Amino acid sequence: MGTVNYLDSHAHLFCDAFEEDFEEMIARAEEKGVRLLNIMCTEVQEAERAMAYAEKNPDRITVSCGIFPTDVNELDEVTREAFYRVMKDERCTCIGEIGLDYYWEKDEAMRAKQRELFIEQIELANTLHKPVCVHSRDAMQDTFDILKEHRCHGLMHSFSGSAEMGREFVKLGYYLSLGGPVTFKNARHSREVVSDMDISYLLSETDSPYMAPEPVRGTRNEPSNIPYIVAKMAECRGMETEQLAERIEANWHRFLELK
Repeated sequence: MGTVNYLDSHAHLFCDAFEEDFEEMIARAEEKGVRLLNIMCTEVQEAERAMAYAEKNPDRITVSCGIFPTDVNELDEVTREAFYRVMKDERCTCIGEIGLDYYWEKDEAMRAKQRELFIEQIELANTLHKPVCVHSRDAMQDTFDILKEHRCHGLMHSFSGSAEMGREFVKLGYYLSLGGPVTFKNARHSREVVSDMDISYLLSETDSPYMAPEPVRGTRNEPSNIPYIVAKMAECRGMETEQLAERIEANWHRFLELK
């Protein structure tokens, strides 16, 4: 077996949490074999810095940028246009994270605005022939209904639905990405998703700096923790960690090719 390339498909590396030790954080990821990184950006300035950084190693580092659902509350036309300018940049590989977040938004009128913005960004992604990274919190059914009606190529970030719902997303061609919660003791549903789903649609992530896995839960999360996550996922499937990492790497390359 050759070199294992772990994937972190979702890491907020240009947020304030890594400002003081960015290079050390990257070095730790390299040391652990985390060589495929998708940097998530929910602010224009983050995206511009991330795209410049990714240019140094485009075969390994990709950048995603999108308007986070709860940010629709403060969205004005100047900000929207700035985001769309970044999304159209060829250095922006993926549109995200976009989607729905009902956990923080209880007002139905604002939830409707989230749905409108979600659909708008899906349509832009389709026009640009780019995949989407979907955030869904306490909004799984609405997310599914929108993605079924407005078909696109994408992944479900930090998928938290049931195995049954996971199968339905996969039937539509969407990939499912799992992170730190799969290692938690009470994460039965996440482990069922991993063991049950078509392995060809499985991806790994950290959501750094959030949601650190066991045994480092409660600390700042970072890409070097991916091996803990993939090891638990492999355990769920009765596979060797390196075997699963190879499959995930192949899935990621296929995902980026819009297949």
